[in-house]
Amino acid sequence: GGEPGDFEDARPVLEAVGKTIVHVGPAGSGQTVKAANQLIVAVNIEVLAEAVVFLEAYGVDTKAALEVLGGGLAGSTVLNRKGPNMLDRQFKPGFRLALHHKDLGIVTSAAREAGVAIPLGAVVAQLVGALVARGDGGLDHSGLLKLVTELSGAGPDGRDTTKES
Repeated sequence: GGEPGDFEDARPVLEAVGKTIVHVGPAGSGQTVKAANQLIVAVNIEVLAEAVVFLEAYGVDTKAALEVLGGGLAGSTVLNRKGPNMLDRQFKPGFRLALHHKDLGIVTSAAREAGVAIPLGAVVAQLVGALVARGDGGLDHSGLLKLVTELSGAGPDGRDTTKES
């Protein structure tokens, strides 16, 4: 974001440090686009976590299922990059929940200021906030799977703990 002339003057520096160089509007627009990205990523990670728990509940081969889903309209970078870690229950930080919590605070505040409803974003912001509050802020944001798993009555490995063996 910024004045078009200033953007063009800065282009060589931007090209040295980034891949996608696009002028998106006046000053502040870049921050808004970044916030929109964090909103999309958070909601996608949450719904991927829900899909994994759903598939596991039916005993589906989740690795195969994610391959199928990745080849259709559900395919995404989030599915490709976060799905395998979710299946392996590996939440080594790439992008920590605590940082996503901060960014979702920016999104929800900006949406409120603009008078824009973001109902799914608000719910995911609360779920991320709950994970951070309980001490999981150092996990990768794919750690949303932990909460979805627990809310579904399953143990850490995805097995249902509400049914008798």
